[in-house]
Amino acid sequence: MWMTTPLPLPMRILVKGASTVVAMSEWGRPREEFTFPRALQAALLEAGRPAEVRTIGVASERTKSTLLHWESEILAWSPDVVILVYGHYEAIHLFLPWWLERHANSLRGRPGPVRAAYRKHLLRPAWMALAKLQSRLDRRLNSTVRRSRPRRVAADLERLIQHIQSVNHPLVLLVDLLAPGPRARSWFPGMAERLEVMNQAIAAMVARVDDPEVRIFHVVDVADRTVPQGEEPTPDGFHYSPMLHREIGRALGEEILAWSAKQPHLQD
Repeated sequence: MWMTTPLPLPMRILVKGASTVVAMSEWGRPREEFTFPRALQAALLEAGRPAEVRTIGVASERTKSTLLHWESEILAWSPDVVILVYGHYEAIHLFLPWWLERHANSLRGRPGPVRAAYRKHLLRPAWMALAKLQSRLDRRLNSTVRRSRPRRVAADLERLIQHIQSVNHPLVLLVDLLAPGPRARSWFPGMAERLEVMNQAIAAMVARVDDPEVRIFHVVDVADRTVPQGEEPTPDGFHYSPMLHREIGRALGEEILAWSAKQPHLQD
C-alpha cells in the first residue's frame, strides 16, 4: 500500500472589480509583470500557502451588476476570501451615461468598413465633444452634486456582502480607491472629490455592517508606503503601475495569511 502525505487544502480567493483588477497603466507589459490578483497568488505560494485565485474583471462594470452574477461566481464556488474593487467607475463621470461610454470605448467592436467609418467619423467625435463639455462643467459645478451615486454603490455592496456571507461566511476585503492621477484629473476635474465621497460612503457601510470578517483594505496606505516620491501610482490616471500591482499583491498576501492562520479548515 502506498503511503501518501495529505496535501493542505488550497485557499480559494475571488477577486472582483472593473478594469482596476485586470489592467495596468500601460498595455502590453512583459508577461512577468502581474496584476495584483496574480501577484497575490505568487506571494501566497512563495509563503508555502496553496491558493487558487480567480479574477473576474470587466471594464467599466458598475457595482449593481455584481448582484446579477453572484450566484454563479460566488455561490457555486464558495471562496474563502472575496476581494471587491468597486465604486471607482461610478466616480469618473459627472453626467455622461454609462452606456454611451461603454459604446464609445468598447473593446468588443467588430471589424468592417461601415463600422469603422461610424466609429471614426461619428461616434468618437461625438464622444470627445461631450467629454470636453463635461470637463468644462466639472470645473464649474459642484463635483459631488450627484450624491445618490455613492449611497447606491454602498447599498449594492452591502446587499452583495449579505449574499456572500450566506456562503460559509468568507473574509471580505473592500479595496479603497486611489485618487486619480494628473491625466485623469485633466479630463475629470471633479473625480478626486467624487472618489473621496465614495470612499467615505463605503467605509460607513463597512462600519454599519460591523463584522470583523468584512474589512477595508487600504491601497492608499500601500501606495504611500511603496511608491517612490515623484512617481505616480496610476501613471495613466486610473490604473495601478506594475510596481504598485506587485506591492498590493504582497500586502494582500500578508493580511490573508494572518487571517488564514486562524481558520481550522485551512490548517495542515
